[in-house]
Parts: sequence; structure tokens; C-alpha cells
Amino acid sequence: MKNQLLCLVFLLIGSLSAWSQTKVSGKVTGSDGYPLIGVNVMEKGTTNGTITDIDGSYAIEVSNNATLVFSYTGFSTMEKAVTGGTVDVVLAEGVALDEVVVTALGIEKEKKALAYSVTEVDATNFATARETNVLNSLAGKVAGVNVSNMATGAGGSTRVVIRGNSSLTGNNQPLYVVDGMPIDNTQLGSAGMWGGTDQGDGVSSLNPDDIATVTVLKGNSAAALYGYRASNGVILINTKSGKARQGIGVEFTTQIRAESIIDNYDFQREYGHGRNGAKPIDQAGAFQDGLYAWGGKLDGSNVVQFDGVSRPYSDVGNNLSKFYDTGTTWTNTLALAGGNEKHNFRFSFTNLDNKDVVPNSGLERRNVTVRQNSQFSDRLSSSMTLSYINEQVNNRPRLSDSPGNANYTAWSLPASINIDDLKGDPDKLGADPATGQEFQFNDNVFVTNPWWAAYQFEENSSKNRVLGNFSLRYEFLEGFYIQGRMGIDHFNNKTRGVTPFGTAYSLRGQVNEANREVQELNTEATLGYESRLTDKIGLNVFVGGIQQRNKNEVLGINGSNLSVPFLHSLNNAGNISRNYGFSKYQVNSLFGSAEISFMDALYLSSTVRQDWFSTLTKPVGDSDNSKLYSSVGLSWVFSDMMDMPSWLTYGKLRGTWAQVGGATDPYQLSLIYSVVGQGHLGVPLGAISNGSIPNADLIPLTSTETEFGADLRFMENRIGLDFAVYNRQTTDDILTAGVSQTSGYGSKTVNIGKIENKGVEFLLSLTPVKTTDFRWDFGFNFSRNTNKVVSLLTSEEDGEALRVDESRTRNAYIEHVEGLPYSQIAGFGYDRDASGNISLDDNGLPLQGEFMHFGTGVHPTQFGISNSIQYKDFSLSFLIDVKQGGKIYAATNAYAYLRGLHKATLEGRETGIGQVPAADVEDYYGRIAFNITEEFVEDADFAKLREVVLGYTLNKSKLGNLPFNAITFSVAGRNLALLSSKVDNIDPESTYTSGNGQGLEMFGVPQARSIMASLNVKF
Repeated sequence: MKNQLLCLVFLLIGSLSAWSQTKVSGKVTGSDGYPLIGVNVMEKGTTNGTITDIDGSYAIEVSNNATLVFSYTGFSTMEKAVTGGTVDVVLAEGVALDEVVVTALGIEKEKKALAYSVTEVDATNFATARETNVLNSLAGKVAGVNVSNMATGAGGSTRVVIRGNSSLTGNNQPLYVVDGMPIDNTQLGSAGMWGGTDQGDGVSSLNPDDIATVTVLKGNSAAALYGYRASNGVILINTKSGKARQGIGVEFTTQIRAESIIDNYDFQREYGHGRNGAKPIDQAGAFQDGLYAWGGKLDGSNVVQFDGVSRPYSDVGNNLSKFYDTGTTWTNTLALAGGNEKHNFRFSFTNLDNKDVVPNSGLERRNVTVRQNSQFSDRLSSSMTLSYINEQVNNRPRLSDSPGNANYTAWSLPASINIDDLKGDPDKLGADPATGQEFQFNDNVFVTNPWWAAYQFEENSSKNRVLGNFSLRYEFLEGFYIQGRMGIDHFNNKTRGVTPFGTAYSLRGQVNEANREVQELNTEATLGYESRLTDKIGLNVFVGGIQQRNKNEVLGINGSNLSVPFLHSLNNAGNISRNYGFSKYQVNSLFGSAEISFMDALYLSSTVRQDWFSTLTKPVGDSDNSKLYSSVGLSWVFSDMMDMPSWLTYGKLRGTWAQVGGATDPYQLSLIYSVVGQGHLGVPLGAISNGSIPNADLIPLTSTETEFGADLRFMENRIGLDFAVYNRQTTDDILTAGVSQTSGYGSKTVNIGKIENKGVEFLLSLTPVKTTDFRWDFGFNFSRNTNKVVSLLTSEEDGEALRVDESRTRNAYIEHVEGLPYSQIAGFGYDRDASGNISLDDNGLPLQGEFMHFGTGVHPTQFGISNSIQYKDFSLSFLIDVKQGGKIYAATNAYAYLRGLHKATLEGRETGIGQVPAADVEDYYGRIAFNITEEFVEDADFAKLREVVLGYTLNKSKLGNLPFNAITFSVAGRNLALLSSKVDNIDPESTYTSGNGQGLEMFGVPQARSIMASLNVKF
């Protein structure tokens, strides 16, 4: 009986609930009649809502006499009372004054309330016009964001700098935040003066198929709530989530991409290998002179070569096309999504299989992501994202200096040497058929056979990574809420490098293996209040705290002198050395924000954050281990407070001031001791391992910025202008100052550097044509950053300059110089007389002139031109990326002068140059190559056709009874054409490091153009 009564009660409650609810459905379209996908449909005054599906349709249960609110980015919000079971809506385009964007800490805010510049990028083309590193897709799309596409191959890193470099020797890249929580972007290794490989960074493994939007917080005010991590701006990445719908939605995407190198080489093809204008006369001479193209004129006669085989002394054709492969990338993604108004989920799995343009090189990556959102009640909600990434990279290319760098040799062979003749053993490429060791073609052991470098060397890595975050939010009183979040980024990266047995410069070989474990854990709690105090005044305030804990641990083992030939195992190594590194730090923070609005048109906001660092000293006297950061901003939507002419649709002015910081690395305050070897007679032996004198009073750098801007829209949103100017100064930058060598150290860590960035950003958006079937959108973004190093502290010997990098040619450097922009290319010019003529020595060779600075390796000016055309179900878009004002030192061209490859070296071969006879003309160009830096510093200005996308979509209405909601075909291209460039023989983006030494180039992986075809099917 009792059970029957309970059943009756539940039935009555269910009946009453059903009786008080009204089922409403309908369709939302734009003014052109096309359905709008993803429109927010909310019951006014509640959290009850849904979104429209692929056909623009929705269904929702609401209370009687309810009012529905329809909102969509780029369209005016509409409210409509429910008077029946069907409510269809046509949204008009315009400025959605209540449009929201994701800001710092993952907080959604009305865009009109923001007092600072924020750019939200639609990530649709990130997957359609895919790059292996997703951040390369940002190039040319956001004013003030400088994206450097490294010449380092698949799996390499990307350098992103927002509004100029803010630190002279520290990190200049932004903080990356995924779904509201920071992630680690550690650069795991890069090339330098003596070579090396690019081991990738944290964001290189993110999956573009999972990304919904990318939001760039450019200035200090936008990022101020991140405190000491905010000096370089923030990039917020928001992943896709599930949607309310009937059943489970299935989406499958497959893409094939083909890449080919961009061959910018235009070397001389008239003279072959040899020296002093003569062809080799025997095998020994051919072996000795195989790297030099100072031989005789190519005449087709038979000449003995390095291997004793006589071959025609002729132009063998394009060696690059024979060596480099057509790269391919096959990507498949399966996504499942579903849910209702209360709970939704999305699951995705992506498999990427890449074969790089460098032979025997590539990567495999698998991404699994689950996202779940729940609204348990009107007051309680949660969100969870979990991603697992497995990445295997095979044979990362070696860069810069020549040992093991296949690019070095492939790009610099004389016209008479066929790269295929260097293959040697067909079953073991690059090996001598007789010995199995490196098949040498020249007498320089450090210039490695390219086939041996590509197929016998190893530079592999394996990474397993987990990204996760969880948030829980509870509204305990009207307007009050409390929220807790936790985010973790943990990865394990194993690397293995092999210099094989039989390598000319290391005959017995080398093996090194390392295991690195990195973790970042963030725990956050927030208490907030949001409400209207009166009809005209609103208040939004919150306070909170966050604890950040980071750990980085690496264990490496190196072995050399292998005992058993070609057994590349550490157990086979005669000499074993070990290295261990560990760092750990913690930052505790309290933060707060307050925003007061008047008439939903005038907004005054402020933030404050206090950071306590484990890497700084505890409070003693004037010392403190904490730092306070704050910001204040004002946004005025004047078009909402006064009568405007009909042609002005929307107008906003904004201004901010903010102060943020920059990180202080651990273990810089005191001496560090390490155990050295086994000690003596059982007694441990320790040593100081600091390379620089520590500083117990070290503090984080401080970045102070003022920003003003305007946002104007005209003619019903057909024309849009967004303008910003900023002035940012960095003080107390952490530098290493020179000290007396008698101290036992070479430098001291100090807070002394000061750097200034001033800039302007401009965004123009136009819709020149808009009809029912046709729409054309045009975008133009422009930015210019004026950077100046204000002060340094260096040794008297160094003068007022800080050297941060050096080219392998040993005559070109990257320096920071007081009064000049960041990252100056420095070196020696020609010595000239009073009339400007080049001075010569007694032998007629150019004299080296004074040491000088030639310009910055960072482009101060950049702009992007985008066009998007929609005709019925067809779409076409393209992007032109332009950078100006930067310089590059082309070491490739310096080596081309040294070896007689450059076209400029044709002059004088028959007649001589001045008093230098023809037989000695190579001495003339050799003097220039490694003594005159000026000759190889070139303007790195360029314009590129960065992206083209053509697509065609079949919607449900055209698919009839087929079980598909939509099918999209697309063809896209990246880096299709170098429209203009002043640099000869190399691509102007051919730098090999993502560090602070910008402007150096030397035999990197060729830039590549890619064509891809995609098919997307939604069920």
C-alpha cells in the first residue's frame, strides 16, 4: 500500500509539472533565409535554454506565458513571447550589444563592457587549412600578434609574440589557457650555434579539430588577472562542447594533405666542383675538393669523382627535388556529441599520421578528448574536460651547424655532384658498400652525407600527455555564486638520439636517452556577486584564490665509443655519463575584480592580484616574496547614451591602465650544490653548480601598460573599425651582468633591464556586397610595434650591449643594445674610404670594418588581408600575410660565397677582380664569407599567400532521405606563394630557434607549401 501511495504522489507531481510546462519548437534563420546554427535560445529570467541544430531548428519546454530570448554572435538579440507551440524567428544582422566573449580566468563578459582589446578568432579554418602546429594558423589573422613559422620540420615549435618582446633574456611567449585553466608550454629543446634539434613545445600537440574559438588577450589589462604570468599576453583556447539534440550526433572528418618544399635556391650552375678554376684530376683531388664549386666550367667531359667513378662534368639538375620527399599527412577525426538542455557531452578521437618532407622523418599523433557539461539544477552546474595525447616523432631534423644536418649538404652541393651518387649501399642508404660506415664524399668529417644523416641517425621522441580540468559552480543566493576549479597538465617525454657507429666525425658512435616529466597543477576558488542595484546600475564583483604548482624533472644517460659495431645500445657504450635535473616551485595568489555599469553603456572595471612566490625570499626587512598587480579600465558605449546619425550603428571608446609581472625562475637566490662523481675514499664530493652569482633580492619583472582604443560600426554593421594604441614599459628585467673573472663566475643575476614597447593596432572589416545568395566580407588588420631597449647593465668590456646568440660563421651575433630595438643583428661591415669605396689590403682582398648593428631580427610592422566569399552553398576565402622592417643574417649565403655556389661568385672567375687573379678569386669571396657580416644581412620583408580555402556544403534539405545532416567538401592550401621577398636563395622565415636570438638563419628545413582535401560528414 505504501509503495502504491508513493507512486501516486510521483504521478501527481509529474502531471502538475507537465501541466505547467509548454513545449515550444521553431526555426531560426537570418535575413537571407538561411538557417542559423548554434543560436542560443533561453527562457527569459531562467537558466533554461537550448541551441539550434544544423537546420536552425530548436525545441524547448518552458513555463506558461514565458518569453524566449534569441542571441547569436553578429546578430541583434531578439525577445519573443510564447503564444503558441511554434515560434519562428528571423534575426537581423547588427551589433549584438550583449555579445559575450571569454576573458581571463575563463570568465564570460559582455564585449561592450571590455575596456581593453580582445580578438576572438573563429577556429573553423584551423582544421580545414590545417598546420601540424595549430598556432601557425594564427599568422596574419590578429593585429599585434607576431607568429614565426620555424624552419624546423614537423613537430617543431612556434614562436608567438604579442605586442612586442617584453623581456630581454626571459620568456616572451604568451600564457596558454585551455578551457579556463593554464597549460605548460615548455620548449623542450632548440637548435643553436653548434646545431641541435627543435623538440617542440606544449601547444604543438593540441588538436585543431577540438578547438571552437581562440581568444587573444593582447594587453596587460586584458590579462591582468593572471598576475605575474600576464606580461606577454594570454591566448585562450576553448574546445568544442556538446549540444542539446535528439539522439547522438556523429561527425566524421577525413583529410589528406600533401606538402612540397619551396625551392628558393638560385645558385650558379656554370662551374663544377674543384678549386682554383680547375677540374679534379684524380679521386684524391675530387674527395678533397668535393664541397667547393670553384672548379672549371661545366663542359660535359668525364671527370673522376670522390668514389673513383668517372662521370660527366655537367649540371646534374635539382638535387633538392631528388632528396626531399613529398610530405603527406592523413588525419581522421570521429566525434560523438549529444545531450539535452541540462546535460551534454562531446567525445572525439583524432589520428594524425605525418610523413615529413625530410626523408625518414615524421610524426604520429593521437588525441582523445571528452567534454561534459551539466546543469543539475537552477543553481548547481559543472564542467569537465579530459584530453589524452600520444605523440611519436621520428627523426627530428638536425639544424644549424653541419654535423648530422642533412639539409646542410643537400642544399650546398656543387652543380656537378649528383646527390643520388651519395646513396652508397642501396640497402643501407648513406653507407659505404665495403665497410658499412658513412659513405664520405669529402674530406671534412663534419659535413655529413645527407642520406646517412637522414636514414642512419636517430632523433626520436615519445610523449604521453594528460590535460584535464574540472569546475563546479553553485549559486547559493540570488546573484551570489561560488566556484571551484582544478586543472592539470602532466606529460612524460622520452627522447633517444643516436650518432651511428661509423659516422665520420664520431667513428665509434654515440647514444643518448632521456626521460622528462613535467607537471602543472592549478587549483582555484572564486566567490562572486552579479546583479542590478537599480534599473540603471549593475554590479559584477568577485574574489578568489589560486595555487599553482609546477614540477620539471629530467634524467639523461649518454654513452659513446660503442664496442660492438652498429649495436646502438647504451649497454654497448664504453663511456657512460649521467645527468639529472629537477626544479619545483609554487605560487599562491589572491585576486579580485569589480565592475560597475551605468545604463548598460558606461562600464568602470578594476582588478587586483597578489602573488606569493616560493622562488623569492621570505619577508625580511625590505625584502618580500610577494608582488601586487592591479588594473583599471573604462568603457563608454556612447552610441547608447546619445542620439547618433543613422550611418553610425555603434560607437565605443575605451581606456585602461594595468601593471603585471614576469616569472622568476627557481634556484636563482642562493648557491646550488651537486654531487660530483663517487668522491674520494667513500667521502662524497660536492661542487657549486651555479653558472652565475645568485641574487637573494631578486624580484619578478614589472610590466606597466596604458591602452586607449575605439570600436566603431557603420551602415548597419557593414563597416567596422577597431583601433588601439598602447605604451608598455618593462622594468626590473632579469639579466646576467658581467663581473670580474677573479670571482670565479662570468656573470651575476640582477634586476636591471628596462625595455619599452609602443604600438598601434587597426582592424577594418567590410561587407561590400550582401544579397540573398551572395556575400563578400573583407578584412584588413594592421599593427606596428616600436620597441626600444632602454637600459642594460653589462661588463665594461661588453659595453652597452647584451649578447644572446651567435651564428656558426662566428662573425654574426644577436645583441640587445641600449637605445635600439630588441634582437639586433650585429657584426662587421666593410671598411670603406671617405668616398664610401670598399678598402682592400695589399692582396686586393676586402678589409673588415667596424663592428656595427644592422637592425632587428623581429618585424615591427605586419598586416593581414582577408577575403571571404559565400555564394549559395559555395565558400571561398583567402589570406595574405605581410611583414616588414625585419632583418635576417643568411648564413646559407655566407657558406655559398665560401664554396663558390652563389651567383655573385661568378664575377671574376675568368678575368679576376681588381688585382686578384682569376685563379685566386675564391680567396676574395672567402674573405667576405667569414669576415664581412654586412654582405649577408638582408631585408626580411615578405608577403605570402598564406591561406586559401574553397568549400561546398550540402545541407539536410538537399540530401533528401539520406542519413546525413550535412556533407562538406573542401580544398585548402597553406603557404601557397611567396608574393614578394628581398632575400635571395632562402625563405625570409627560415630562422631555426624560437628563443630570443631572432634573426639568424642556417640550413634549416625548407619551408613547404601544402594542399589538402577534406570531407566532413555529420549524422
